[in-house]
Amino acid sequence: MAHATPEGLTQEQGALCILATTHLADLQKRGVTADFLTAYAAKLKTMQDAFAAHTGMTSDKEQLTVSEQVAKDQLLADVRRMQHGARRTFPKGSPQLKEFHVGEDYNRSTGLLGKWAGEIATAWDKYKMNLIANGNLIQDDFDSMVANAAVLKNTDAAQENAKHVDSPGATVAALSAMAAVEKAADFIYGAAEAAYAKDPAMLGEFEKLKPLRYAVPPRPKAAPQPPQPSAGTKK
Repeated sequence: MAHATPEGLTQEQGALCILATTHLADLQKRGVTADFLTAYAAKLKTMQDAFAAHTGMTSDKEQLTVSEQVAKDQLLADVRRMQHGARRTFPKGSPQLKEFHVGEDYNRSTGLLGKWAGEIATAWDKYKMNLIANGNLIQDDFDSMVANAAVLKNTDAAQENAKHVDSPGATVAALSAMAAVEKAADFIYGAAEAAYAKDPAMLGEFEKLKPLRYAVPPRPKAAPQPPQPSAGTKK
C-alpha cells in the first residue's frame, strides 16, 4: 500500500491549489474558500518545518553516537594508561590491582567504563605517590581521565535524551503535521466530488492529482566507480 510522502504532499498542494483557485466560484459554497487555501498552504509550511526539524534531530542523534564512541575511545586510553601504571607499581596478584580493574574484561559498555574511571580515581587518591614514583604516571594522566570521563558522561546523557525524547517527539510532530495537510487536500477533493458529481470530466481533473501525494523522493546518485581492469589487463 502506497503512503503519502512530504515531497508528494508538497507537489499535490501546489497543483491542487492552482486548480481549486481556478474553480473557486464553484467550490467556495462548499467551504473551499480563498482563506481555506491560505490555511492549507500554512499547514504545508508547518509540515515542511516539522520534517526539517525531524531530519535535523536524526542527524544530531547520529553525530552524538559518533561523539560518544570517540569519547569512549579517549577515556579507555586513559584507563589503560592508569592500569599499566598500576601493574608497574604493584606485584602481580596484589589486591591493589583489583582497585584498578586490572585483568577484567571490558565489554564496550559506556556504564562500565564510567564505573571503572570513577573507582580508579579513588584508587589514585590512595596510591598517588607510589604510582608517580614507580608507575611512570603523572598528575596529567589522572586529570585527563577525569576530564574524559566527564565528557563521556555528558555525551551519553545527550544521546539518551535525543533517543528517548527529541527524536520521537519530532517524529510525532512531523506525522501530525503531515496528517493535517492530507486532511485539507481530502476536503478539497470532497468539495469537488460534490460540486462536479454530474461533470465527470471536471471531477477527473481533481482526481488525477491524488497520486501526486505518493511521490517518492529521488535517491542521491551514487558516485561513479573507476573502471576495473579486465582479467587480462597488465598493470
